[in-house]
Amino acid sequence: MKKNKETGFDYYLSKAVINDYREKPPELRLRWLYMGNLFRMSYPKKIKKLHDRFRNT
Repeated sequence: MKKNKETGFDYYLSKAVINDYREKPPELRLRWLYMGNLFRMSYPKKIKKLHDRFRNT
């Protein structure tokens, strides 16, 4: 879904950084995502709400 106004945040990655990431094994990349999700689950609900509100503004 695309909104009329921009939301969330934006950042820049060089092509070299993207290519380096692509060379990492898929198992490692999935482990990073999994660990990030576990880390976020440990946050208090208030912090998660603030994160979600930031993404939607």
